[in-house]
Amino acid sequence: MKHSPFFLKLRVIMFSLTTIICLVWAILLSCVLFIRWDLSSSAERSFVTLFLVIDAMTTIILPVLLLVKFRTWLDGARLLFLLTCHLGLAASFAAWTPTISCPDDTPDDHGVCQLLNVYIIMASWVPPFLLITYGCCLATYTWRYASRPRGELPSADEEAGLATPSLWGAGASQDPSYSNSLASRHLSRSDDLNEDDVRRDSSRKSRLEKRLPNHLFGGF
Repeated sequence: MKHSPFFLKLRVIMFSLTTIICLVWAILLSCVLFIRWDLSSSAERSFVTLFLVIDAMTTIILPVLLLVKFRTWLDGARLLFLLTCHLGLAASFAAWTPTISCPDDTPDDHGVCQLLNVYIIMASWVPPFLLITYGCCLATYTWRYASRPRGELPSADEEAGLATPSLWGAGASQDPSYSNSLASRHLSRSDDLNEDDVRRDSSRKSRLEKRLPNHLFGGF
């Protein structure tokens, strides 16, 4: 099944962009988790760890989808799985943020904690937005492809016949008189062969019917 080159290019762009963003975000979250491990609360550490796992998983799944053969159902299933993970975690963190306790040792630590939480909330919605955008493009493309009349899509036998036509079919399709000329040539050749056969038979009979000389019968 042949797919649209424009859609395949758009798919590569969206997957590559989402993979790069998730990879960069996973690296930044690893740094935040390492630096602020002692300063952050257990709930914040748990959310950051989950974000790190989901972003790392996204950077693996999307390139694998680019390497394998494109199938709409496969893209749809993986997309639904990633959207469920990203949207669920982003919504949970946004709802849980007001209850996360930041350290009150110094005003700077408290401000940095709140700022990091805001940045995490903003960044957590970027991959779902890209995935939803691609999901809309995939649904539109699948709907348009499925709405085509079946007659417009040539079968495999028709494509093979169009790609490698026979000599007789090619000549007949190009010139209607081509088949007539071939038939007349075939008939003329058969007539010539029949005449040659008749001549050979007549010459063979004449040789057999020719009488032998009388001196050969003198002893009898």
